[in-house]
Amino acid sequence: MFRRIDTISAFAAFAFHALIAFAIINMPPPKARSSTTIDVEIKPPPPPIKVETPPEPEKPPEEKKVIPKVKIAPPPEAPKPNQEPPKEPPKEVKPVFGVTMESTTDGPSDFQVPVGNTTMIDPSKSGKRMGPVGALPAAPAGPPKPEYKPVADIYIKTLPDIDGEACARLVTYPQEAEQLGIEGEVKLRVSLDETGKVHDIKVLKGLGHGLDQAAMQALKNKCKFKPAVGTDGKPVAYVIQTYTWTFELPR
Repeated sequence: MFRRIDTISAFAAFAFHALIAFAIINMPPPKARSSTTIDVEIKPPPPPIKVETPPEPEKPPEEKKVIPKVKIAPPPEAPKPNQEPPKEPPKEVKPVFGVTMESTTDGPSDFQVPVGNTTMIDPSKSGKRMGPVGALPAAPAGPPKPEYKPVADIYIKTLPDIDGEACARLVTYPQEAEQLGIEGEVKLRVSLDETGKVHDIKVLKGLGHGLDQAAMQALKNKCKFKPAVGTDGKPVAYVIQTYTWTFELPR
């Protein structure tokens, strides 16, 4: 029974699809649509509208200001306290051959010398002796002595040396000390320059009776030190803090 129904359904479906296919085949073709032409007029845009701005009012010319130039004078200097008035330049004094009145003494003598302010001039080049003779200005001072700068022990390579025995033979025993039988040591501080010459000497411990002076004069004028030598190999100034001079009476 079921097979018969299925056969009928299949046949009915086939007939339906065949009818649809026949209708599609015999359908008239669609009509072509007619095109419509539309004329469009394109106008250029209107020119921009110019808006004129009113001119700015002219500014009145600026008035030029005249600034006067003022010179400010510096304030006067305050007077310095205890300021000495300016000294007058020294008057020129010409050399006049002769002696000053202060160097003469009253007494009988036939020796005559003209009055002047110097004898160190050729008389033919002397100034005229008219009125009082002024004193000549003092001679200018010589160049300053170089500053004494001794070298410290840490920079000394070789200490100064002296032949003490030869130096002692040059000293005469002071008569007063010899008569009193005084012997002993004189302790001195001796400052030497780069050449070994005594720059200064000071007695630290003396004996008196001419012994201190004899030791000092011998070291200054008769004895000669070999100068100290620095670590750089050059002679240098040096201070012997304690130098002992021994005096002994001849036996």
